[in-house]
Amino acid sequence: MTDDEKVPPDTLKRLKTGALARRWQLSRASMQYGRRAMSSALRSRLGGSDERQQADRQANIDAFVQELGKLKGSIVKIGQIMATYGDYLMPPEVVTALHRLEDNTPPMHWSAIHKQLQKELGDERLAELEIEPAAVAAASLGQVHRARIASTGESVCLKIQYPGVDKTIDADFNDLIRLFKVSRILESTRSVDDWFSDIRNLLHREVDYTNERAELEFARDHLQGDARFIVPRVYPAFCTRRVLCMSWEEGVSINHPEVADLPQATRNELGEAILDLFLTELYDWQRMQTDPNFGNYRVRVAGDRARLVLLDFGAIRPLPDEFSADFQRMIRAAYFSDKADFLEASIKLGFMKSHYPEAVLENFAEIGMDILEPLRPKSADIPDSALSDGRYDWYQSQLPKRIAKRALAASISKYFALPPKEFLYVMRKLMGVYALVSALRGQFFADHLLARRLSGGSREERS
Repeated sequence: MTDDEKVPPDTLKRLKTGALARRWQLSRASMQYGRRAMSSALRSRLGGSDERQQADRQANIDAFVQELGKLKGSIVKIGQIMATYGDYLMPPEVVTALHRLEDNTPPMHWSAIHKQLQKELGDERLAELEIEPAAVAAASLGQVHRARIASTGESVCLKIQYPGVDKTIDADFNDLIRLFKVSRILESTRSVDDWFSDIRNLLHREVDYTNERAELEFARDHLQGDARFIVPRVYPAFCTRRVLCMSWEEGVSINHPEVADLPQATRNELGEAILDLFLTELYDWQRMQTDPNFGNYRVRVAGDRARLVLLDFGAIRPLPDEFSADFQRMIRAAYFSDKADFLEASIKLGFMKSHYPEAVLENFAEIGMDILEPLRPKSADIPDSALSDGRYDWYQSQLPKRIAKRALAASISKYFALPPKEFLYVMRKLMGVYALVSALRGQFFADHLLARRLSGGSREERS
């Protein structure tokens, strides 16, 4: 059997990276969107129901996003980022459609990936590796293959960037944002433009695997000796700007039955470790892995014990000193239920204004207290439904839904300005961490993890 025969048939032979080809497909998607929107508007004028009009709009948006997915590369990555943070920027039906981009990422054919490896590593280095042609995982910017170093027998993981994808970022950004604005899916404001400019820069960093390698080595150095975590080792001889080679680390997904079968105490330890790492990134490193995707975490199970395998350091983002200080002040105020200080810090960060109605500010402060519910000392205002045998039940608490419902009822959304970019990243990561702990069915209060940070001292003194 040849290598090509081993590769699944639903693979892409090549990626469209030419500016004209990609622009034509984007324009085609936009024209189709416009035609469907006009047809829907005509039916509405002829007496179509509101329900039919909404269904037409959703179908139109779904078709538009499906066309975007065919381009792969940075278009899909931009769409995924917009889905992640789109609640602040776009209508909910658009966000829902963009989330589907994450579920449809076929790998590229081995022949295209092999050519990329030859170009990056050269024939001599490439000959030292025995690579499995079938991809282990595929994403918007690259895919992963398992390999073996012939001379040592070591199993390694090769993260390989798609050919030419780094050259399409700027054109894709400009064209996609223009199309979204013309289609009135996205508003044109200075804050939105600034935010997307920042995303553009972050994406350029993400396709430079030398940055990811440096962040991976930083995390490995700083977590060395912490038995809760496993961070892959880098193999520099097989690394380039577009190829990252690291040790193959066994593990299962967070949602795997093996993890569900672990004792409650072990799952609590895993949940605490995930939370503690988030706080370490915020307070000690002032750099954060901003992608809370479940796939970035694996669990290595050994009997009744387990350790977290940390993967994917491409989305690391430095946190400016001033932002970190103000955000930490908000956390401290929420921990101690100091609404006045919480509001002062939030106003300083720019997403609340001092002239807003008092009821809006009060509700916003209370929502801030709610967000920190499992990280604060146990109090009487925690609903009984969030407790299990006196412990905080992360799954049963339904905290994200309760927060969203309260924010909607308080009509905060119309006052809530687009917050600082760093706030979006950190809050999205925190909600992702909450989701991870919920998936582990964690049952514990985590106030002790935060209390150590609030009391000062070094990381070593706090642990």
